[in-house]
Amino acid sequence: MAVADPTRSHAAALAGLPGMTPVRLARLLDDVGPVEAWKALGAGTHRGDPQRRFMAPACATAVEEVGEVYSRSGVAILLPGTSGYPSVLERDPGAPAVLFASGDPSAVEGRPRVAIVGTRTPTHYGLQVASEMAADLAAAGVVVVSGLALGIDGAAHAGVLRRAGGSAAPPVAVAGTGLDLPYPPQNRGLWAEVACRGVVLSESPLGTPPLPRVFPARNRIIAGLSDVVVVVESQRRGGCLYTAEAAARRSIPVCAVPGSVRSRASDGANGLLVDGCTPVRDATDVLVAVALARAGGGEPFNPTVDVPMSRRAGVERPERALSMIHRAVLGAIDDTPTAFETVLIRADLPIASAAQACDELVELGLLRAGAGWWSKA
Repeated sequence: MAVADPTRSHAAALAGLPGMTPVRLARLLDDVGPVEAWKALGAGTHRGDPQRRFMAPACATAVEEVGEVYSRSGVAILLPGTSGYPSVLERDPGAPAVLFASGDPSAVEGRPRVAIVGTRTPTHYGLQVASEMAADLAAAGVVVVSGLALGIDGAAHAGVLRRAGGSAAPPVAVAGTGLDLPYPPQNRGLWAEVACRGVVLSESPLGTPPLPRVFPARNRIIAGLSDVVVVVESQRRGGCLYTAEAAARRSIPVCAVPGSVRSRASDGANGLLVDGCTPVRDATDVLVAVALARAGGGEPFNPTVDVPMSRRAGVERPERALSMIHRAVLGAIDDTPTAFETVLIRADLPIASAAQACDELVELGLLRAGAGWWSKA
């Protein structure tokens, strides 16, 4: 059995102290390493623990044994700035101070990433859309990120696993429990397969049960890992809306699949569309959103499957970043001819700015122009 790294062992021991939360852990590790933080806690001198609430538990914990438990479990302990920690999270304001991984953490790297999230009580329509969309995205080289929950999350990962192998992207999941406690139990097999072919991540230490407070916090990690977040079905106050909100705060595009106005399962997703989120119908629409998001961030993306040329224009010339004005204009224009007056009202832009943006988007191949109208190419 490999000897656990002392720094990582101390980090896992800190995360596992009774009463520890992600916020408290980040405070304890602010500008100090795990070993130094642990010593200061045990001595009662850590400025992040003025009431010495963690002093006694730290003194009663054998750090080496904690490290050995993780080694035996095959769970990696990931720290910012070290190998295995997702590079995209390094820049995230809510980055976990300690992250645990079952599987291959490199699955997160080097590919575009799309979160597919939704309700735990979906319709057959929602399950089918999530599964097919995820399968097609994986085949196109896009990593699908989700939470391994019942319903839409599980359907998305099941779809990815159907396309596993070859050039298909591996699945990535973010759990809310410890990685030794698959949740929900019904998805235990799916959990194991995702860990085998990709990676399951969690900021919860081993032994953490499914506590309600951990899931909203988990959702910020799903958002932070993603280039685009797609909500397939969500009820009006669905938990996946936390993921959408976390993405919006990070300026990560949020898309939603339209659903029946008579379906409670689509209340939340349809509400996102009313609020201005981009509608998507299938993987092709999502690929366009990914290409635009990565072009805006200076990261080109060429899918590994064929996408209709009318929708590949934004992928063919990613070297030109899209401004906020470009995005506003694109969001204001339909697939069918849209009058310039409608564009002005929807985008709330001056005439000159909107006209210039339309012309530039035509040059990029993202719009088609007519006599006083534009439509998506």
